[in-house]
Amino acid sequence: MTLTAEAPAKINRELRLGGRRADGYQEIRSRVVSIDLADRITLERGTGSLELACEGLAVADDDSNLVLRAARSLADRLGRAPDVRILLEKRIPVGAGLGGGSSDAARTLALLSRLWESPLPASELASIAALLGSDVPYFLIGGEADVEGRGERVTPLPDSPPEELLLLVPPFPISTAQAYAAHRRRSGDSDEGRMPAALEVATSQRFFGPNDLAFAVLGMASEMRILLDSALSSASECAITGSGSTIVLRGAAQDAGERLGAMHPEARVIPCRTLSRDDYRLRTESSGGSQWRSPR
Repeated sequence: MTLTAEAPAKINRELRLGGRRADGYQEIRSRVVSIDLADRITLERGTGSLELACEGLAVADDDSNLVLRAARSLADRLGRAPDVRILLEKRIPVGAGLGGGSSDAARTLALLSRLWESPLPASELASIAALLGSDVPYFLIGGEADVEGRGERVTPLPDSPPEELLLLVPPFPISTAQAYAAHRRRSGDSDEGRMPAALEVATSQRFFGPNDLAFAVLGMASEMRILLDSALSSASECAITGSGSTIVLRGAAQDAGERLGAMHPEARVIPCRTLSRDDYRLRTESSGGSQWRSPR
């Protein structure tokens, strides 16, 4: 039995930070939405061992990979061997604030639950997801949602109208841990009590609200400011997404992609669109197959 599904990326429309939690994480409140840029996960029953093959963009294939950690976590919870072969086709840039690794982990959990005929309810799968990473629970749901806590509390929302977007992705990743550390160096304890009662995107007419990590990210690479200036001159709105290096453009001029590509040939310009929750479900539903496709 072979199962295949897409693992879509996300963008943050707004990201606000509060104080440090007892567990060391930063309290967050964020509006996120899925986009149609996606990795692809294929699973096949193994022969008693856990195997991971990767193709596409470069990604670690060791124990730091959330796909392997997801498979082992579910196997441990079920009290079984992690006997599965996994093919990860990587299309979402790493360290870009797009949640690719977390999406891969969530899709691995969902596909393995079907492959192994897991009896676990959705709530317990979400608990496993939360232990893997702050963004992972969201990717079990997809669409548009507010996330709170350290990301484990997910509130699905009615879908906004679809948006055509451009992603301007620098040729370098930005580490989530380093971005948060840089923010704390800048802000000290000023995040305490600063968490807004409501997100700006909930009441404003704008697609993007503030990203409290943006100044930290801009300070981590001098190229980021140059790219952001180019994006600001090419679209009605733009924002850094999450803790990564990607700049998202909304309302971009028709030739913006071509111009940005010419101005910044080292960067990637990726057109995409937002996904409704129904679109997300359709893309992430597993499809069966009868033959394993070996990596190229």
